[in-house]
Amino acid sequence: MVDGLLNKKIAFIIQARMQSTRLPGKIMMPLPFGGSEPLIGCIVKSLQKSAFRHVITIATSNQPENEVLVSFCKYYKVAFFRGSEDDVLSRFSTIVSNSDCEVVVRLTADNPFVDIQLLDTAIENHILSGADYSTTQGLPLGMNFEIVSAPSLLSLSSKNLTPDDKEHVTLFLKRSGLYQLNVVRLFEEKKYDSLRLTVDYPSDYLVASALYTISLAAGIPPGIGLIDYCLQHYPWVLNSNAHHFQKGNYTDLADELKHVRSILEALECKKTLSLLDSQMPQK
Repeated sequence: MVDGLLNKKIAFIIQARMQSTRLPGKIMMPLPFGGSEPLIGCIVKSLQKSAFRHVITIATSNQPENEVLVSFCKYYKVAFFRGSEDDVLSRFSTIVSNSDCEVVVRLTADNPFVDIQLLDTAIENHILSGADYSTTQGLPLGMNFEIVSAPSLLSLSSKNLTPDDKEHVTLFLKRSGLYQLNVVRLFEEKKYDSLRLTVDYPSDYLVASALYTISLAAGIPPGIGLIDYCLQHYPWVLNSNAHHFQKGNYTDLADELKHVRSILEALECKKTLSLLDSQMPQK
């Protein structure tokens, strides 16, 4: 770690709500199954181990079903903020504007595998790069990070934002061309790219629960070391939810089509792919 960097104050903001179409209440489900620690509590515990000066805040909405999150925060002595259901960016902006943090890390409450050493490495890279926005690559789905310089995030309030920009906190930063972007490639090989460690479907939760059970039994923290261990000893666990597709926040038509193609290819929809290709302009 470069001297002086640890004096930078980091805001870890966990975007959270109880509502979920496919798995309601998932963020308060125990990990592992039958345990006492809720999923969101596992995230908080990992973040507390960061070497940086930091504050952890749960950013939720004013919807009544989120009262249970308020109770969680009070019990765990974690800061929280409640705001607009749809304008998630406004929640982040309010939290940051009322703090002295210099860097913001956006996390979501359905991603319980936080490798804190890799996160600290990514934060250091972001600070040294001078970028407005950094994202990591090379980790399983649900383990990559988004890091934003606080002034850059606050500047978004003066922009002409769409409803999508307000709902998806970092979308305007990525698509506008007005900000300096940085990619932190944590692993050059692509062995993790096909793995799914977010919790969206019941089978995702079963995978996460199994991994946390293995973590406790083997004494391995729930980070990339655990994933390597399971790839070697229990690869079938990590393959159990591979059939799911992930919703995305696409920056443009080309990005959206790229993801559509991957789904069509997985389903072997050759005629549809051929039709799609015939309608697209040739490069």
